[in-house]
Amino acid sequence: MSGITTTLAYSTDSAGMHPSHTLPLKLRAIAEAGFSQAEVAFPDLEAYAEQEFPGYRKLDDSGHGDLDKLVRAAEQIRRLCDELSISILAVHPFSQFEGYEETQKRTVGFDRAATWFKVLKALNCQMLQVGSTPDPSTSSDYDVIARDLRQLADEAAAQDPPIRIAYEMWAWGVHVNTWEHIWEVCKRVDRPNFGLCLDTFQICARAYADPTSVDGLLQNPPAGSANTQLSSSLKALSTTVPPEKIFYFQISDGSRKVTPDALKRAANEQGIDPLYAWSNAWRPLPYMDTVCPAPTRKTGAATCLSPTSAKLYSRLVFYEEDMSREDSGVPDKWAKAAMSSHQLLTEELAKRGF
Repeated sequence: MSGITTTLAYSTDSAGMHPSHTLPLKLRAIAEAGFSQAEVAFPDLEAYAEQEFPGYRKLDDSGHGDLDKLVRAAEQIRRLCDELSISILAVHPFSQFEGYEETQKRTVGFDRAATWFKVLKALNCQMLQVGSTPDPSTSSDYDVIARDLRQLADEAAAQDPPIRIAYEMWAWGVHVNTWEHIWEVCKRVDRPNFGLCLDTFQICARAYADPTSVDGLLQNPPAGSANTQLSSSLKALSTTVPPEKIFYFQISDGSRKVTPDALKRAANEQGIDPLYAWSNAWRPLPYMDTVCPAPTRKTGAATCLSPTSAKLYSRLVFYEEDMSREDSGVPDKWAKAAMSSHQLLTEELAKRGF
């Protein structure tokens, strides 16, 4: 993986984040760990705006709120990144956007996108990550889904500088939740600035794991076993999606420390899918001794993480046990762990000839 640009994203959901884990603190930890780029979570940026501008009003679904203050906060973060010699790979998560039939809901989504574009410009960021919608009221017609994402891509391309759209399948997405799904949508969108964000957790959560089962593995998969199912899926991925349409990979794992009953209970309390609850709180890094063996080692997933597939790799962490702790050292701990995980993975790839 020599010459690969390695990036780190530290939690895209601040719902369980302690206020002591500020965005500047995370960015400093990322830079000090040796990463050259970072993903910025929109909730983290808004939390920073609240800290800098008391009384700040968060943006609503239409993008209405204290936009001027948010842009000023984004400009401050951009200057900090310049000081740290890091750049911002992407902003996320832009969600619950595609597939609405009602004109008003579509208008709301595109108004929100126009607002986010202004924030990306202030951050000097040229990529917006879009997560597949979990809203069951949206259309299941991929042509309808692609219609909205095509228009989004066109509006993004018209920005100065142009913005790329990285579409990610969320395992709990209602109509789009596998890499095969987002590839079908991507082909229909058919725009050069529209590609895929592939997440190892999201892929494995559908083709390998079932955190609500006793053994944590997918039950009765078509290929016969969870390992075989994932291997088959990844082999197909490596030969199906053109490398230029994979804008970047996110790499994280899924912890087995949470019991099926505890996970189901948490999901019920939050009113969300168990896979969403698992993602929010139990996503450490590959090779950590607190989780089951990383699927990337067991199934040959290294094939689709080779340099021929993508040139950007991001480490992603959602780990509530640490995120909720009042400890300003947590971002530094995870940034260093992410670099260690990256080094172990590159060693594994080197052994396989990549």
